[in-house]
Amino acid sequence: MGMRMVEKRLWRKLFWPDTLKGRLWILLVIVTITPIILIGFTSYYWMYKAQEEKISSNYQSMVNARKDSLEKVFANLSSVSQLLVVDGGMGDDVIEYLHNNDPVQKTEQYLAIDKSMTNIIFSSPTVNGLLFYFPDSEAPFQFESAPMQAETSKEHFMGNLFPTLYVANQLSYQGPHPSVFVGHPEAVFSLTRKIEYSLGNVFYIYLETRFAPDIKLSSKDIGASIKQLIVNPAGKVLFSQVKEISAGTLLKTGDSRLQSYKSFSAEGVNGWKELFLIPQSVYTKELNQWQIQFLLTALLSLTLTVMTVLFIWRMVYRPLSHINKEIKLFSYNQKELPQLHTRLKEFNSLFNSFQEMRQKVTGLLAEVEDKERRKAELEVEKLMSQINPHFLHNTLNTIQFLALEKGQMDIFELVKVFTRVLHYNLKKNNMIVTIREEIDALQDYIELQNIRYDHRFNIPVELDPEIEAVPIPRFVLQPLVENALYHGLQSDQGSISVTVRRTAEVILLTVADEGNGIPEERMNELLNTDKSEKSGMGIGLGYVRKMLEVYYGNGAEMTINSKIGEGTVITIRIPATLEREGF
Repeated sequence: MGMRMVEKRLWRKLFWPDTLKGRLWILLVIVTITPIILIGFTSYYWMYKAQEEKISSNYQSMVNARKDSLEKVFANLSSVSQLLVVDGGMGDDVIEYLHNNDPVQKTEQYLAIDKSMTNIIFSSPTVNGLLFYFPDSEAPFQFESAPMQAETSKEHFMGNLFPTLYVANQLSYQGPHPSVFVGHPEAVFSLTRKIEYSLGNVFYIYLETRFAPDIKLSSKDIGASIKQLIVNPAGKVLFSQVKEISAGTLLKTGDSRLQSYKSFSAEGVNGWKELFLIPQSVYTKELNQWQIQFLLTALLSLTLTVMTVLFIWRMVYRPLSHINKEIKLFSYNQKELPQLHTRLKEFNSLFNSFQEMRQKVTGLLAEVEDKERRKAELEVEKLMSQINPHFLHNTLNTIQFLALEKGQMDIFELVKVFTRVLHYNLKKNNMIVTIREEIDALQDYIELQNIRYDHRFNIPVELDPEIEAVPIPRFVLQPLVENALYHGLQSDQGSISVTVRRTAEVILLTVADEGNGIPEERMNELLNTDKSEKSGMGIGLGYVRKMLEVYYGNGAEMTINSKIGEGTVITIRIPATLEREGF
């Protein structure tokens, strides 16, 4: 069991290493080879089929064109023979000539017939020659277009010595066979047409056309390798260029003599066939050439792919190695990181991001240390502004009861309000209160100031009820109102307004007065921690600014807008949630 586990781990480590380098190599090999195998096999299969179909289609088109060409030749022979029949054709003139005994008229008729035949020959370039054959006449061959071969006999026309291709009605197509005319050594196709005239007499019209068996192609080797067969409807071979198949033999479907050839056939309208036989070696030669080209292209593609993979490997892994090295150096508390240039924007950006992260981490650590220091300062300042709360509360309660016993209600109310304000300011359990509590404490402070100065300050407070329970640090609004009382209003005239409302995700705390305004230098002093004056409770605007930084960080902002002679507006923007819940 243990050996199997070890072997399994070894195989797993071999095919899926623990290093990025090893896994990248395996993935690159898989990504490289898999598409080549799948796409290459599919492409090869379908391209092979398409190439084979293309070659077969070309050869089939050739044999179809050859068959159509012969059909046109046969149709032309039939059309020309139509000019030579009786009852409207030249055959009437020939019959009249044969039965005319007047020498003069007969000569004129002969010349006219000969002229007509000459016109027919010249108007039909495919016609090699023609004649009239009268089997019952002492001179059976009449009006030959050229001298005839000496060995041509009646048996060729009556004994079917010409190989018959097919018969259609009174038309008999023969060939290929030697020409009956002198000066025409090439093989020909011929047409024999039987014509009946008065009282059952017959004569025959004979026409022949040249037969050119050579296939003219752009590639002489392929053209010379094509072997032709012409077979009549009965399966008899009339013409053959194949040694194994001689003319006059029968050709059957699946004939063993065709095994070494790739055959393509086209059948004529009347059942005769034209066959092209291509040796298997010639037929597959084009496919083999294509296969070689495909393999060369595949090898070239594979080489380019491997080179590309190696290039990608170097392009990706080397910068990663450098970055990893620099990170390790940083992990050993390296003070400064050198600039890394990988010639790739992405990796340069990654390394720059790492440096920025390092700087931010260092900055965050420094910021935490600074906040802790400010927290300690706030605690010290808070402690310095406090006295023994129990002694102070007990003393104030004694004064409050003595005033009540003596009937001094003004003193009683003053001490009562002052006690609430003092209790709020000296509360130690938490620096975080709700906005509602801050507003209540502010109103107690305003009431205390009214009693102290025997004047009703006009300080309306507008609070959005939806945000009454939102937590905020203590002593945010009181210093702002106190600053407006001491520095904003120079007389009993004017007013101060306090507004707390919500805008989107931000809460705005605004204290506005209609005093004489604050000079710019004075505003800078008020916002400066070291130079801000403290209020009667020992808390100034600098303290408020530090508290906002401690609890909200960069999420809070305090601005002072003041115009001389018009007044001052102090606005604090804070998020709806605290960054810190207190300390």
